[in-house]
Amino acid sequence: MQRTTGLISDNLLELEMVDANGKVITASKKRNSDLFWASRGGGGGNFGIYTKYKLKVRRAPARATVFRIIWPWHQFERVLKVWQRWAPSTSTKLGCELSIGPKKGGNVNMLGLFLGSKKEALRLLAPMLRVGTPSKKTVRLLPYPKVVNFMLDPDPVLPQRYSNQFSSGYGRRPFNDKAIKAMREFLERAEGGTPAGFFFLNWGGAVSRVSPKATAFYWRKAKFYVEWNSSWLKRSHAAKNILLVRQTRRKLQPYIVGSYINVPDQGIKHSGPVYYGSNYARLRKIKGKYDPQNVFNNPQSIPPG
Repeated sequence: MQRTTGLISDNLLELEMVDANGKVITASKKRNSDLFWASRGGGGGNFGIYTKYKLKVRRAPARATVFRIIWPWHQFERVLKVWQRWAPSTSTKLGCELSIGPKKGGNVNMLGLFLGSKKEALRLLAPMLRVGTPSKKTVRLLPYPKVVNFMLDPDPVLPQRYSNQFSSGYGRRPFNDKAIKAMREFLERAEGGTPAGFFFLNWGGAVSRVSPKATAFYWRKAKFYVEWNSSWLKRSHAAKNILLVRQTRRKLQPYIVGSYINVPDQGIKHSGPVYYGSNYARLRKIKGKYDPQNVFNNPQSIPPG
């Protein structure tokens, strides 16, 4: 829904934070506006402990159209080539993700939401419905509570038995054959039986109408977001999986910009500008004001200016 409503951080109106000295600070556009700016995309445990958020609430539509299309794994190149040209340019009322699993047991899955009728959704989806030979096609107009259930399966409360390595970036133009070859090499080598693969999300609309410097979230002018991950059960498999993800990042580097801090990759050196673009210097100054002793830190946190 971000192409219609913007990022969740774009809908933040006010926050409450406790700093390292135990002082309670309220921030909004009119009060401690520097902290408010930084917290919309740069918070993440950098400045203090956030205890309250006030968000703009959007009225839900009565109904919306959901869709899921599944293709065999071996058709992923054909599907991706169509998706990455179609998805960023289609109606901003349509948001979708494209997930490509590993060769071992994976498939290609497009899941999405259109804030409109089924008839209009089918018209917009035509380029994707024509590509390859889908094994499953679902397009339904549903009451909004059922839309939520369709899009978000309940999370099972289970102990996580596997470990992950993620990386991510933003694509400003469609991946060419060389980039897709690097994807294939990754997908052929990733382990089966645990979560792994590529995940694409179409960008634009309300996200890109906000200036990159208006909030701390910088990467607004992309066509799509992409992340990839590998996971493993045996500790002895950790090194090869981490290396696989990081080698893939090096191969894809000419085709992406930036990275998303919520899927941190400690293999990224000098990560500040990669996560925050040219907003990084301003974020360091704000860090120096609100947490000068760097009490709130992690391996890739923002250091005080």
